[in-house]
Amino acid sequence: MECRIRKRRMEDAADLAAVINNKDIQDNLRDGLPYPYTEKDAGEFISAMLAAGENQIYAFAITVGDKVIGSIGVYRQDNIHARTAEMGYYIAKEYWPVCLLALVLFF
Repeated sequence: MECRIRKRRMEDAADLAAVINNKDIQDNLRDGLPYPYTEKDAGEFISAMLAAGENQIYAFAITVGDKVIGSIGVYRQDNIHARTAEMGYYIAKEYWPVCLLALVLFF
């Protein structure tokens, strides 16, 4: 099994919704995500990521094969925090043992 990162695609919405709709995943993400997390929510998120300026947001899908199992991104901040960025990631729970090690080795 090989984890990879790639640009997001609108057709990723169903896979993304399945990953984020897990309470164990949501408990470790930022506040404010809807629960249950729907395919519509995922589509809106993907649209926002695809429309974002390349100098502001660097967000990618984490995949196994062509199935989206998570996300990784760097989000530049603004105003007095303009020289900082927030980094975050999540991976579907069933892939935690394998892909977390792959991400550590990648970075």
